[in-house]
Amino acid sequence: MLNPQWLKTFVTLAEVGHFTRTAEQLFMTQPGVTQHINKLENQVGTLLLTRIGKSFELTDAGLQLLSYAKTKIIEEEQLL
Repeated sequence: MLNPQWLKTFVTLAEVGHFTRTAEQLFMTQPGVTQHINKLENQVGTLLLTRIGKSFELTDAGLQLLSYAKTKIIEEEQLL
């Protein structure tokens, strides 16, 4: 099972597009966001982001995971 907190961090990062702003929104540190993404990448066994300087793009695997994570978040909200 994928860690739900790491997925939330990943989805927020994908939507916000910036590590520091993601950290601020989630009340985390920027290194904490990076750590969540690295742990998630290790868990799924592939890169989710292509880092380009201070920006990034989602890889194909990242796009697939983003779609999956958004669906799971919606399902959990409906369940609750």
